Amino acid sequence: MFKKFLHSTFYILHSRRGFTILELLIFAAIFSIMSVAFLSALVSAIQVQVKQIAASEVNQQSQFLLDTIQYYVQNSSLVELSSDTATTTLKLRMSSSSTDPLYIYLSGNVVYLKQTDSGAAEPLTSARVTVSNLTFTKRANNPGHDSVNVLFTIAYNTASPTQSFLQNLQLSVARVGAATFDSNVVPASNNTYKLGTAALDWQSINNTLFFSSSNVGIGASSPGQTLEVNGGLRLNTVTAQPTCASAQRGTFWVTQSASGTKDMVDVCVKNAANAYIWSTIY
Repeated sequence: MFKKFLHSTFYILHSRRGFTILELLIFAAIFSIMSVAFLSALVSAIQVQVKQIAASEVNQQSQFLLDTIQYYVQNSSLVELSSDTATTTLKLRMSSSSTDPLYIYLSGNVVYLKQTDSGAAEPLTSARVTVSNLTFTKRANNPGHDSVNVLFTIAYNTASPTQSFLQNLQLSVARVGAATFDSNVVPASNNTYKLGTAALDWQSINNTLFFSSSNVGIGASSPGQTLEVNGGLRLNTVTAQPTCASAQRGTFWVTQSASGTKDMVDVCVKNAANAYIWSTIY
């Protein structure tokens, strides 16, 4: 149908035809492809963000755990573990009775810190991560300080594979302070352990009993004899004198006498007849 405008030689064609089925299909296909591409990009961005959140959480909690272990090991007086044997509980002796002993251990998938045997356990990691395979190994470094080797696995707590993130971490940290004891030093078994070695001498005990090679000084910081005493040496005065025998040979003995009678100083010796006697020297 044509319409003619007055005073014009132009004609306008009026058509009522819409989009064809082919055009609609092409449009739908293009729209679908663009929608899928957009959704894929959005999903990828979300997955990257979730992965970053998981990695950040694992990194923060693992660093806090490592820093805490390092702090307490360095400030401990003693690492109370068997050397070169991996264990799941770290026991440290501390100088303060309010924190001694101190334990760090794994229970379930959470690491706990416990101060004193009766203290309450405090979590060092949250439920947002899981910790596994936590072990502590003491390394003896004579004559230096002992160190502790720490090994554990920490993972983001999720069931989704796309959100999973884990780290295997290892740390070796040495004590810094000297050992301090708040109770008697008692060996674990009788007549088994020694205090010091022949190659590594103690310098002194309480700055009173001194050692120099095989020499011992009492009040003498540099003993030049097997036994050197800076001051008087007092012998027994009240105990009854034992029988002189080979086990007492060379023993000096002071016998305290009653009023008006002089004391006696004897030495246990062997005479020419091979008999052991107390010989009076005063």
